[in-house]
Amino acid sequence: MSKREIKALAICNVLKDLIIQVSDQELQELGLTKGMMHLVSEAEQQKLLDHFANREKTVEMGGSGANMIRTLAILGQNVSQAGMVGQDEYGQLCLERVKELGIKNNIQQHTEGSTGTSIILVSPDGERTMHTCLGSSRAYTTEDIPVADIGASDYLIVTGYQWDTENQIKAIKHAVDVAHEKNTKIVFDLSDPFCVDRHRETFLDLLKDSVDVVFANRKEAEMLTGKGPEESLEELSKLSEIVVVKCGSKGSWIQSGNEKVFVPCNDVDVVDTTAAGDMYAGGFLFGLLSGKSLEDCGKVANYCAETVIQNIGARIPEDLHAQIESYLAQEAEMQVA
Repeated sequence: MSKREIKALAICNVLKDLIIQVSDQELQELGLTKGMMHLVSEAEQQKLLDHFANREKTVEMGGSGANMIRTLAILGQNVSQAGMVGQDEYGQLCLERVKELGIKNNIQQHTEGSTGTSIILVSPDGERTMHTCLGSSRAYTTEDIPVADIGASDYLIVTGYQWDTENQIKAIKHAVDVAHEKNTKIVFDLSDPFCVDRHRETFLDLLKDSVDVVFANRKEAEMLTGKGPEESLEELSKLSEIVVVKCGSKGSWIQSGNEKVFVPCNDVDVVDTTAAGDMYAGGFLFGLLSGKSLEDCGKVANYCAETVIQNIGARIPEDLHAQIESYLAQEAEMQVA
């Protein structure tokens, strides 16, 4: 295994998640497409907050890459988080949580603007619909890239959510260039159909030229390739070393070279799908870093996702590592029997 100091470094929007339970009818009345991310202005975000002023809210640390890094940190990996928060109360809470988890802090504080927020509207079936204002995250620039720590990392994690402002896009491109120069592997999560719709050709070029591990859900993969999940897996595996296509409760397809596996999901009660894909990716990367097979990486990833969707918000149990080892041991015993 690699002797690099940092196992994974994520550059992503650092957000405050405000989770609200709603009906499907309310989503329709608000004109929001269920299951999608909607990028909005501060004024639009405030309007929705005012609309739900009297509704109970659950507050969690958010951001796709941040969720992956939190998962890896709780699983005992030495990791780092980069991004931008405001000099406000929630920005400070994010920094304190990063310190508490032992994550190496590469998060900058912007002197103007507030920490970004994502209002996550959870339907009765557990599906999440995001109403996101990036706030200070939009101010992230090339100058904020932690060059030395990218070189000290096994993996650099970037997500489709970063493709917003020109300065953010330039920053990510620079980080990818640094990773190439330092032989750091690149992980790319397509993030949301919204992102693929906006940047399909750019994402295909990135995959072709730069990415070692790619995560996509079924809809994102279909939008990217115009094909079904298995065919998408084949197409994307021509571009990247490891490809994962997640098909929700039906499981996930994983391919690396000529090796292809399907890993089914376990049947669990779905309360809130918020961060399920992020926890899946974090679990999968933990498996890779631990030298596990593709199948076991998928099992660990499923377990992490299945753990989080049984609760409101992106809550990760502190004993997740022990739970995973116990789960894999039980799976091994069942195969022998």
